[in-house]
Amino acid sequence: MYDVIGIGNPLMDVLVKVDDKTISNLNLKKGSMHLIDEETSKNILKSFNEDSLLLVPGGDVVNTVTGIANLGGKSVFCGKVGDDEHGLLIEKIMTKDGVKTSLVKGTLKTGSAISLVTPDQERTFATHLGSAITLSKDEVIIKDIKNSKILYVTGYVLEDPNLRKMALKALNEAKKHNTLVAIDVSDPSLVERCKDDLKKILLEFADIVFANEEEVVSLTGKSKEEGLEEFSKLADIAVVKIGKEGALINNRGTVYKIKGFKVDAVDTTGAGDLFAAGFLFGLTNGYNIEKSGLIGNYIASKTVQQLGARLSYSLKKDIKKLFLEENL
Repeated sequence: MYDVIGIGNPLMDVLVKVDDKTISNLNLKKGSMHLIDEETSKNILKSFNEDSLLLVPGGDVVNTVTGIANLGGKSVFCGKVGDDEHGLLIEKIMTKDGVKTSLVKGTLKTGSAISLVTPDQERTFATHLGSAITLSKDEVIIKDIKNSKILYVTGYVLEDPNLRKMALKALNEAKKHNTLVAIDVSDPSLVERCKDDLKKILLEFADIVFANEEEVVSLTGKSKEEGLEEFSKLADIAVVKIGKEGALINNRGTVYKIKGFKVDAVDTTGAGDLFAAGFLFGLTNGYNIEKSGLIGNYIASKTVQQLGARLSYSLKKDIKKLFLEENL
């Protein structure tokens, strides 16, 4: 029934352009995701003019399943929001974008992710998970997992003890129903915090694994070259995202170098999420590994040319044209 079911943290993204000094003044590590409490989130937002803030539904898995729907695929999302304005807005916009939503309403507020974008297009996240972090294993929609070709989760639901229990139940259900499992390791800092557990989960469950070069080094503890070889052993399909240069994909020992699309980047927020969207859309809609990687790079290149990870126009026709261009 569905190409991909994504389970993750639905958040209201708050995007703002800043300079490097602002990141330092807020005691944040540039380029990383920081988990913060509600009070800290409020204090950070108070330091900016409201007119400089852009609000859009977000969260890494939300970005991915929305991207799949944008390409014409069938996706479903499971997560937990608050019974509040932001939760209703997330549900409304995702539904409008063509995603089936299985959203649980919690007692805490809907989570938010403040995305601080510096002039070099790097993004730093200050994330308050709110209700999202309370999604329990009993609230996972098993029927949607059974009816999907691929279950997609990220490292962000594999660190917190409660979310990990929920995710492990979902992963076990996927294996039980022959649903493939795709996992993105998400963030180098997260990898450092739970490296051993993360590697065990990848080895046990992942059919497809995504990471960027920095995350590969953090996960394997080796140099980039040696790390890539070890990373490829974690799943049948191991994908390393290398930004504007494209991607390296190891499919059971066969390595593909997928070309990137060089564009003028405005904001890299969600580029990796949208790469995953393109790649998983390709795999579930009859495209081979190389073409799926090309779709991933293409949709990611479109995303970085704007602020935020939600494209306001359809890419369905673009994908059909993509493979007709001689230079591709």
